[in-house]
Amino acid sequence: MKSFMQWKVLWAVVLCVAIAAGVMAVKAEAADKVTLVVSIRGLDNPYHANYAEGAKALGEILGLPVDVLSTEADSQKGIADIKAEVARTGGNMVLNLDPNQAPDVVPIAKILEDAGVYWVNWWNKPDDIKVTDYKYWIAHITFDSVGTGYFNAKELFKTFKTPNKGKIIALQGLLANTPAIERFQGLQKALAENPEVELVQWEGADWDRTKGYNATKAMLVAHPDIDGVWSANDEMAMGAIQALKEAGLAGKVLVNGTDGIPEIFDAIKEGLACSTVLQDAKYQAQLGLSMALAAKEGKLDVAALPAKYRSFKIPGVEVTRENVDQVVKEFLESTPTYDLTDFFARFVEEAK
Repeated sequence: MKSFMQWKVLWAVVLCVAIAAGVMAVKAEAADKVTLVVSIRGLDNPYHANYAEGAKALGEILGLPVDVLSTEADSQKGIADIKAEVARTGGNMVLNLDPNQAPDVVPIAKILEDAGVYWVNWWNKPDDIKVTDYKYWIAHITFDSVGTGYFNAKELFKTFKTPNKGKIIALQGLLANTPAIERFQGLQKALAENPEVELVQWEGADWDRTKGYNATKAMLVAHPDIDGVWSANDEMAMGAIQALKEAGLAGKVLVNGTDGIPEIFDAIKEGLACSTVLQDAKYQAQLGLSMALAAKEGKLDVAALPAKYRSFKIPGVEVTRENVDQVVKEFLESTPTYDLTDFFARFVEEAK
C-alpha cells in the first residue's frame, strides 16, 4: 500500500503530465491557425495604421492571429521581414501587401510563390508584371488614382479668387510609386481642360509631412502669388498647410489631399483644405486577407478567376466640405462592418 507521500508524488507527476499535454495541445492548435499578415510602410501614418486596425478587427472576428510588418519606407527591410515571417510561420499565413515601391513586388512574389503563400497586393507593381503568371498571387488591387488626382485638382481650381484661373504648385509622392504617378496624371488631365490654370512648379516630397512642408516653403519663395497647392496625399498636404500658415496664406490659398487621415477632415472643416479622397485602408486589409484566406481554404479558385478580377480598381470616397461630417462619423469614429461575401462588389474596371 502506497504511503501518503507516494500518492502525493504520483498525483504531482500526473498533474505535471496533464499540464504539459494541455500546453502542447494549445501550442498545436495555435500552430494550426493561419496567421493574417499585413505589410505596410509604417504605423506613424494614420492611413497605413488603419491597415493594422482593419486586420486586427478581422482577426478578432475569425479568431486568428495577426502580424503587422512595417517597412519603415525601406524596401529591403520590407522584403527581409516578409521572408522572415514566412520562415516563422512555416508558410501557414496569408498576406495583404502594400509594397514600398513597385519594384519590390517581384522579389516578394518569388518568396511567396516558393512558399505557397496566398497574397493580395495593393497599389504598386511593375507595369510589365502580370498577376495571371502567378499561382498564389490572387489579385493586384488599386484605387482609381487618375480619377483621384483629377477630382482633387478640379475641386482646388474652384477655390481660386477667379475660379479655374490662376497658378498652383504641386507636391508629388514617391516618384517610383504607381499611385503617385497616376494621381499626377489626373492633375495633368485637369490642367489640360483648364488652360488658364498654370502649374508653376512641383516637387517630390515622398508622401512625407516634413518634406511637404519644406518643399512648399521653398516653392513659396519663388512663387508667393499662387492660388492653390495640389498635393498627392494628406500628409504632404498638412505640411503644406503649415508652410502656408507661416506665410500668412492659410485659408486664402487652399490645399487638397488624398487618403483621408483625421487631420485633413479638420482642415476641410476649417477652410484650409478643399478636398480629399478617402482610401479605406480598413476595408483594404480585410478584403485582401479575406480573399487570401478563402484561396488557402479552397473556397476561392484563383486559376478560374477572369483576368479582370486578378487586377482591378475600386473607388475611393470623395470628400468635400459638404459631406465631411458624414464621412468622419462612418469611417473614422467606427470601423464599418464590411460585407466580404462578394470580393468584387466594388469592382470599377480592370487595372493594367
